[in-house]
Amino acid sequence: MTDEYSVLIKNATIVDGTGSPAYKGTVGVAGERISFVGKTNGEPEKTAEKVLDAKGHIVSPGFIDVHNHGDISIIYYPKADGFLRQGITTFVGGNCGSSPAPYGELVNFGFFLHDLYEELSPDMYYPHTLVSREVFNEKHAQIYGWEVDWYTMGDFFNKLEKKGISPNYVPLLGHNPVRLMVMGHDYERKATLDEIKSMKPMVKQAMEDGCRGISVGRDYEPSYYADFEELVALASVAAEYGGVYTCHSLRTGLRKARRPGEFPPIKVNGLLEAIDVGRKAKIPVQISHLGSLYDVTPGGSMMLNEASARSTLKMVDDARAEGIDVTFDMIPGIRGYGTSQSVWLVTSLLPWLKLSGGSRIQFARALRMKQFREEIKHTIWSGKWYSLNPNINPNWARGQLIMSCKEERFVNKTVEQIAGELGIDPLDALMDVLMIDPYTKIGSRGMDNPVKHLFYQHPASMVGIDTLAIDTTWETKTAPWSKPSENSFNGFAYYFSIVVRQSKILSIEEAVRKVTSLPAKKFKLRDRGVLKEGAYADIVIMDIDHVAPKAEPLNPCLYPEGIEHVLVNGTQVIENSAHTGALPGKILRRE
Repeated sequence: MTDEYSVLIKNATIVDGTGSPAYKGTVGVAGERISFVGKTNGEPEKTAEKVLDAKGHIVSPGFIDVHNHGDISIIYYPKADGFLRQGITTFVGGNCGSSPAPYGELVNFGFFLHDLYEELSPDMYYPHTLVSREVFNEKHAQIYGWEVDWYTMGDFFNKLEKKGISPNYVPLLGHNPVRLMVMGHDYERKATLDEIKSMKPMVKQAMEDGCRGISVGRDYEPSYYADFEELVALASVAAEYGGVYTCHSLRTGLRKARRPGEFPPIKVNGLLEAIDVGRKAKIPVQISHLGSLYDVTPGGSMMLNEASARSTLKMVDDARAEGIDVTFDMIPGIRGYGTSQSVWLVTSLLPWLKLSGGSRIQFARALRMKQFREEIKHTIWSGKWYSLNPNINPNWARGQLIMSCKEERFVNKTVEQIAGELGIDPLDALMDVLMIDPYTKIGSRGMDNPVKHLFYQHPASMVGIDTLAIDTTWETKTAPWSKPSENSFNGFAYYFSIVVRQSKILSIEEAVRKVTSLPAKKFKLRDRGVLKEGAYADIVIMDIDHVAPKAEPLNPCLYPEGIEHVLVNGTQVIENSAHTGALPGKILRRE
């Protein structure tokens, strides 16, 4: 114990992250680390610069988000308000095969810079985000006032550390930039042995720079085109450094055109592939956003849905029994998955909206033309537009509810319901609604999914919100006019409100363990994820009786309630649910 604490947290209900029973006590912080944790309601005989009274509140380690895409965006939003204000003190970036480096004369920074790419390389269906560094930087400098000047992960780390960040960042190397460095635009094929050989030193360099593993996104370009030998070869290099293989497994197949008769992959095979990479490369495996991998058709049977979930989890259990270190993460929340969302119904027909110059009014007028409507329907049925493809999603019209429309009788109904009432095809119903009101908004009330509880309760499950490091001001200025998903600000609040308070499927001790010490152990984060003397003072103080998401279907950009104080490396970043502006975060390089 020191003579003085920088922060003293008293009257706390301590949930230390290990799964041990909660207890009343006090936490003392000196500098970056915890110097005292005691089972006492009294205050130690030491002075403190700041005292936080946690009476009636849970004090836990800061939450570790194991599936995140904040590593590019955090250089633009270093405070990462969306993370800290829901208790995330550490995020694992570089998932789904995407990371800030290595890049050479071609760069690809994805949807986060949607508006920039729309101007540089507009496309009717799928944006081209792989562009020359020179062209990219010319436009980037006009918008942001600086150029992307890094090439390796080490370069990026150095730049980010000079800027400063609020949360801790656990870096992974994405498979995508490695493949693009070697294959360039010619990536839509299997890599040759020489090309794989050229990729290996890049993985080695990234691991030596401090990455803690390698990630793949098997439903996305260019990772989709890799074969098993390539995956094992690169994972084996990461394994030499004690790394982790994180995998968005092959489930949907490439999310582009899917013509009639072209079937998606068998989803369970994607999970088995990831496990087999772990087996062959001798590397721990983290499965990204796992869910039931057996389709139940027709739906509606909770018994069959539960059987699908249990069968999926059995594959994980079998691999773990074999000795393969397989764990997985889940996206919390009931709607608004992914990094962003659009509330506009018109964006379901985004390619044709673009043909109208992005004008909703012009598009609504164009829908009065029979030939235009027929061309849209013909293209949709051909499978060219993945986001609305009845060949692979025959229930597309049942999805979202219309929540705002000039035609009041359409509100709180699905497109399928409207089509039934009008006696027309769902695609015609969709276009009729847009013709009447191109500013129609959609959303989902959502509901708790009891089958998902089986995944929450599994001993190998963790949580990842799959979002960006942003605040509530972020949005795209061009179609589809996206805003952050609800999980961007509320995912962890939703998680605790559901599993602990509403459904009561996990104790507070186990719910905290899954987002603290369990991920810390998986990614080898020493002295993180626990409240103990000598550990880093990443701490959350929350009102578990009131922690809850505040986001709404038409307004996702609301911060949650109940997360009141957050410390990162001993510095208070959230005080009374507001960001202090502090930037104490670290890049947690591989040790």
